[in-house]
Amino acid sequence: MERLPRSFPFSNIFKEFIERYSLSTTYWYVPKVRTLNEENITVIRRIIRLIFDEFLGNLWNQETQDQILNRLIKLRILHPTTHGSRVDRTALIRIWKKLLEVLGLLWIQDNTEIVITDAGLEVIANDVRKARLAIEQQIAKYQYPNPSISTEYGGHFNGIIPHIFLLQVLQRFDYKLSPIEYELFVNLAQSQDDIDIVIQYIHHWRDLKEEEQEVILEIVRKVVMLMDETQSDLFEDDGKPTRFNRIHLNSSYQKSFYTFPSYLGLADGNIVCRAPGRVDELLRQILPSLKITEFRTLEDWFAYFGDPDQKPSWLTYLISAIEDAKTAAEAKTVVEKHKDLLKEDEAETIEKAQIEKDIETFYYAHPDMLESGLRVMEKGRQFSTPIGRIDLLCLSQKGEYVVVEIKANEAGDSVFGQILRYIGWIHRNISDAKSNVRGIILASQFPENARYSRIGLLKSDYQTFIKFKEHGLNVQDS
Repeated sequence: MERLPRSFPFSNIFKEFIERYSLSTTYWYVPKVRTLNEENITVIRRIIRLIFDEFLGNLWNQETQDQILNRLIKLRILHPTTHGSRVDRTALIRIWKKLLEVLGLLWIQDNTEIVITDAGLEVIANDVRKARLAIEQQIAKYQYPNPSISTEYGGHFNGIIPHIFLLQVLQRFDYKLSPIEYELFVNLAQSQDDIDIVIQYIHHWRDLKEEEQEVILEIVRKVVMLMDETQSDLFEDDGKPTRFNRIHLNSSYQKSFYTFPSYLGLADGNIVCRAPGRVDELLRQILPSLKITEFRTLEDWFAYFGDPDQKPSWLTYLISAIEDAKTAAEAKTVVEKHKDLLKEDEAETIEKAQIEKDIETFYYAHPDMLESGLRVMEKGRQFSTPIGRIDLLCLSQKGEYVVVEIKANEAGDSVFGQILRYIGWIHRNISDAKSNVRGIILASQFPENARYSRIGLLKSDYQTFIKFKEHGLNVQDS
């Protein structure tokens, strides 16, 4: 490794930078997907609409892929050069499928039901302007690490939302960054806490003369990209690519993704801000309650990322921590550490979540008090699905799958949509659960309109298909 001249300006700062640059094993990698622009927003909407109209509920397999591809060609949504070829199918999977996943609009896994997330539904339910806003919100939530990055690559991050981090940097530099500042310094950030050091590097970089900047560049251009075996699928080159070249090759995808929101843009390669006031307001809204949650499964990530109502906040973090807790006491310990960071209405939500955890803990240990012979499946506590977590997933004496949904208070209308979604997902995605799944709602009480909701299923066995239980030690069928 070459060294800086002894008299180099701000030598301590740039020695530290070069060391950090040389040891870093990660950067703001964005999968190679279609560039986001107005034309492709239209294509995204048409693809999701086609799936909604014709393929919702289909399993993602070779047959479904071929059918979707043929319909896209027939409708002139896609224009492949050779109809029906393996090349075309690969393009559909690797490019459009990946883009829709990266944006959190679709959940697509092999031999699993295709799921359009709530964010995806917003994109097709509104006009182009509102669809664009929905996608902008998804970009503003995208974070590292997240389980959609299939290798250990994502694990090198300590929690960062790249778009928000970029806005913070822009705000400190008159809303403009050069390409080299973005690639050298911003791409070093692995945590939201790195903001001060990145800003320091850029400040001192701008204080250098052009020939002094070139000295730094000569050194970093030779730095080999450090990687471990789990990252090998990200790199197609033989030999050892340099970090500088690797980031430069990927930066066009990064910049088109993170600058897609209408308040940002690219001008001669520079990242610029078109609406500083909007950026300032967005940061004022997000930063005071910003907290990045790490998601343990791909299903958990999509349930969060695909829900436009969920934000990267302390509320989201604590709800997730409560769900992950093994006992009510463990959940309480986490909440006590951070409850002062919550607003009044958020504190009430957390209190309900703690009560539900207490109830869950009891019935996890005593499922037979819900129903004789009932047992919780292995990994059935807080069972992850791309549409949310099931409180308890059980098996009955007869081998039926039983979805248990817990509410601290009385059963409102929303709980019926929630438990029916879970029942539907289990029905479609667990092979021996087809037409062999039912539910139990645990709540403090069941008002009359709840009973009509159950009758409205128009099933002769509605009382057993969704059972009502009032939580408590003496549980009786209603």
